[in-house]
Amino acid sequence: MTPESISKLRRTFIAIFMVSFFIVICFMGTMSYVAALTSTMQQAERTLDVIIEAGGVAPKVESIDDAPYQQEALEGLRYFAVFFDADGNVRDVDLTHVASIDWDAAVQMADEASSPNELAGLSQKNGYVYKEGATPDGGSIVVFLDYSYQLAIAHNTGVNTVLVSIIALLATFVCVVVLSGWAIQPEVENARRQQKFMTNASHELKTPISVIRANTEVTEMISGETEWTQSTLRQVDRLDGMVRDLMTIARGAEREISEGDISEIDATKVVGESVESFRALASTRGVMLESNLDEHVSVVGTAASLEQLTCLLLDNSVKYCDPLGTISVRLIPQRVGRGCTLMVSNTYADGADVDYKRFFDRFYREDESHENQQGYGIGLSVAESICTRYRGSIKVGWKSGSITFTCVLRGM
Repeated sequence: MTPESISKLRRTFIAIFMVSFFIVICFMGTMSYVAALTSTMQQAERTLDVIIEAGGVAPKVESIDDAPYQQEALEGLRYFAVFFDADGNVRDVDLTHVASIDWDAAVQMADEASSPNELAGLSQKNGYVYKEGATPDGGSIVVFLDYSYQLAIAHNTGVNTVLVSIIALLATFVCVVVLSGWAIQPEVENARRQQKFMTNASHELKTPISVIRANTEVTEMISGETEWTQSTLRQVDRLDGMVRDLMTIARGAEREISEGDISEIDATKVVGESVESFRALASTRGVMLESNLDEHVSVVGTAASLEQLTCLLLDNSVKYCDPLGTISVRLIPQRVGRGCTLMVSNTYADGADVDYKRFFDRFYREDESHENQQGYGIGLSVAESICTRYRGSIKVGWKSGSITFTCVLRGM
């Protein structure tokens, strides 16, 4: 992995961790608020039950035998009661323990109260909770209890939980960013050393390869071409291809692209120029190169990366195309959304039984029979990384004697 890909993985990890932590915090905060509100409402219902059982008057604390109510100062509660006869008519209103409600308002609130809930129901006015109960004479009583203070405490608990959660998220984000940066630093340095090593090794290998090639060619000039000199030159070509692939990685084929380099580019022009640069090579290999590019196709990205992607696919097609075969390049805009689709295919008669799932594995080569191929399978891996940067994908398939690479590019 390159330092840039490690940093990208770090950012992905931070994002996943923070989203997960946010979900957990929201769940815990919601449960805490619901628990506080439920406890408050249950306590209000128990208080209303005591008042209803006492006939609409809160009993003295010391007269209550049930332990949960021993600590409740029922004498200080603000409440009122509305009594109904068996026919549903108001027969009395007790406003002794509340001063802000008059007779008419109490009757109106009682009329507006719907059928009683299993727990205490919330009135629509002034934070009162209410409950209905039966009286010994066959009538009913509705008791309204001012529980606005207790409800405010429950709501404040929820608000405080949200504030504490936000602070915890920010503190966690800072800690994760700092600690993750410290944790990946050795891996980043190791990746940089690997890139530096590949760069140095590539340059160092080019000199002995050139010397071996030159010596072999001189030997052929002096003693004539032999089976052994040709074998040596073929191996030199393979080594040269491997060095080029290593240099492709060392130069940062998977490097991070700055935002300033990204713009909307003319994909038709870039791909067309890349195709033209390969016509001479295809002709020398006896391969026909065709292109069918839609006009005015654009994509958000960089011309260099799109050119590199096209050249990598064309280079692969030239290497593996059957003798006297055909290479076809197709560029079309995306049917949905912005972006484009690039397809590069070539005739490949022996491709029916090839394991295409491993084509994008670095250093993998399926077919060793083509003498004109060079390199060690790094190109397609780099092509895949470019498609990933374009928020797209690359797929390969074989049908009717042709292998096709399909790249979906949605834009950087």
